[in-house]
Amino acid sequence: MLITKALIVLLLFMANINPVQTASSEKRILFIHHSTGGNLIKEGNLRDEIKKLDPAVQLWDHNYNLFPIFTTLLANNTHLKGLSDAQGKVTGKDYNIVVSNNSPKEYADIFSRDPNDSTLKAILIYDVIAFKNCYPTTRIISDQQLDEDIKYYTIIRDNLKKYSEKQFLLLTPPPARRETTNIEDAKRATKLVSWLNSQDLLQGIPNIHIFDFFGLLADKDGMLKKEYQRLLPWDSHPNKKANLAVAPVIAEYIVKLTR
Repeated sequence: MLITKALIVLLLFMANINPVQTASSEKRILFIHHSTGGNLIKEGNLRDEIKKLDPAVQLWDHNYNLFPIFTTLLANNTHLKGLSDAQGKVTGKDYNIVVSNNSPKEYADIFSRDPNDSTLKAILIYDVIAFKNCYPTTRIISDQQLDEDIKYYTIIRDNLKKYSEKQFLLLTPPPARRETTNIEDAKRATKLVSWLNSQDLLQGIPNIHIFDFFGLLADKDGMLKKEYQRLLPWDSHPNKKANLAVAPVIAEYIVKLTR
């Protein structure tokens, strides 16, 4: 009996030294974006929102590439940050991700490359890859442009499904504010987003997911909601209120993809 009690005490003591780890295994997310995504991280506290849900999920992000001169100064004070790590610290390097603000064309090019291409290879080291274009993508001035955008997103889909071991999250582009667009362009943007959310794009492919960023920010006309607008009438970046509202929703979606 004394031996049994001693053994129990010893086991309890060892358990206190080496507690059982209950957290899920570490997962790394790469979020590719420009200024709107940068504001979502900073103003919406996206990293903190993810950590609250699962401390084992790391959010890395890639903003505009580093600038060749005054690199550190600009990285710390603008969106020319390149790659930031899980703590949000600028790493001093970038993956040479060159994407425009107004078209998915460059993403179609990147994801079509050989997997040994230096940019694509760097992207594919992460467990989940989230990416987006900015609000100029929703200023669709013609049906021809709409058709071209659909073509590029189709190319993106057809390439992403090759990497079945990875999860990809496409955020629909945010809407432009009323002063910078018009009803017809906004209608075409709404059509694009509706298509992105449909099975015409997804086709049941299990490793490609859509988060409707546009839908959370747009009014009934497909333009940025008034309460989510910044002060300057030409600035379509969603404001801090928008980022605080949307970040927890995106965080929950991202964390679900890691499980």
